[in-house]
Amino acid sequence: MPTAEKVIKEIYLLPMEEKEKIARHIIEFGIKGTHHDLPEILDVKEWQDEIASKPFNLKQASEYLGVSAVTLRRWIKTGRVSAYKIGRAYTFEVMELKKFKKNHLTKKSALTSDF
Repeated sequence: MPTAEKVIKEIYLLPMEEKEKIARHIIEFGIKGTHHDLPEILDVKEWQDEIASKPFNLKQASEYLGVSAVTLRRWIKTGRVSAYKIGRAYTFEVMELKKFKKNHLTKKSALTSDF
């Protein structure tokens, strides 16, 4: 039987389009048993709340926003994105990033926009 660790390793090897399909499916439907009349195994709302409660580091935030770390640092310096700096490391509130992404980024402009 596959373990979560093995499945996650396999997901990391997939092309980005396939990873996005998996993420969208889990976000939309949760993880359900083989029969659609069975209850969800994963409470998606609780899972999303748990993820949102933990701050992102620079790498996680740049991946979430779909930009390079260099671009994200530039946005921090210009005040476009808020971040906390602890020593040399940046941390980001997930809900703030979510609002920023919703209000300022589109799939097309995230890769090219410097604002």
